[in-house]
Amino acid sequence: MPTDVKKYAQLALIAQMYYEEGKNQQEISEETGINRSAISRLMTEARLKGIVDIKINYPWRDTELEKRVKNTFPQLKKVYIPTCTDQSYETMLKTLGYFSAKFFHDKVKKGMIVGLAWGKAIHEMIDNIQNGPLDIEIVQITGATGHEGLIKDGPLLTRLLSEKLSCPCKYLHVPFIVDNQMLSQAMKKEKVIHDTLQYAKKSDFTFTGLGSTKDGLYTLKETGYITDKEWIEIKKTGAVGDYLGVHYNIKGEVLDISINKRLIGNNPDDLKDVANRVAIAGDKRKAEAILGGINGHFFNTLITDNFTAERLLEIM
Repeated sequence: MPTDVKKYAQLALIAQMYYEEGKNQQEISEETGINRSAISRLMTEARLKGIVDIKINYPWRDTELEKRVKNTFPQLKKVYIPTCTDQSYETMLKTLGYFSAKFFHDKVKKGMIVGLAWGKAIHEMIDNIQNGPLDIEIVQITGATGHEGLIKDGPLLTRLLSEKLSCPCKYLHVPFIVDNQMLSQAMKKEKVIHDTLQYAKKSDFTFTGLGSTKDGLYTLKETGYITDKEWIEIKKTGAVGDYLGVHYNIKGEVLDISINKRLIGNNPDDLKDVANRVAIAGDKRKAEAILGGINGHFFNTLITDNFTAERLLEIM
């Protein structure tokens, strides 16, 4: 028997005794005749050589809370609530991003089409997705904000994910919001743009964030698309959030306001037949926006954190 095969067998034996039989290093030493000081080194070597594959279930999901949210909102097909250890924005974003990347790897399979929006949560998910070829196609479902330095923009995220997975993508080479409704309608009729918007309807999955009109969370105001005066006027209409830029109230009703008519991209109605519409959104302050999105049936899969989920149930 080759020496390396014998060595691997020895490493596997020690790992099995420690991890599966629950024996300590002294007990392993006594049974194998290997010096105790060498046991720790050999266990480390077993991990490095791939004999031991440690899987850590992080983030930990609150399955009981998931059931409560699912029972409260039967219109949701799936609810995933990874648990945050504290309420900081950074912890929330990191936790949702890490979990969403695992969800992506578990659910997105060869041959699928994935529609991708923009935002911090989407960027965090992509940042945690592992490099490696995956035979899928990505399509950008909202126009570009033009503020790449401030937020995580659609074209940048689409390209980043396609490079990570070595897969093709379809870009939407248009601005996110234009000056007037006529321009929006005209641009959406242009063949390349029209074809991309239509192609997105074939998506197997869409991944989107969720906007809130609350101060400090309203990205469209941060980017300069919306002035303070326009923001105040939009809030007066009852707008609590936006999905793909489309503003709605807490009942999930799309509002008859100017900004909703000046968007270029897929709207919620375009994507209503997509089987898996995943919204990734956290922060207790977004609870009203999430509730409105659920009531509007804009998405059917929700990934949020435990603090936000508890707040969502409170405001029902």
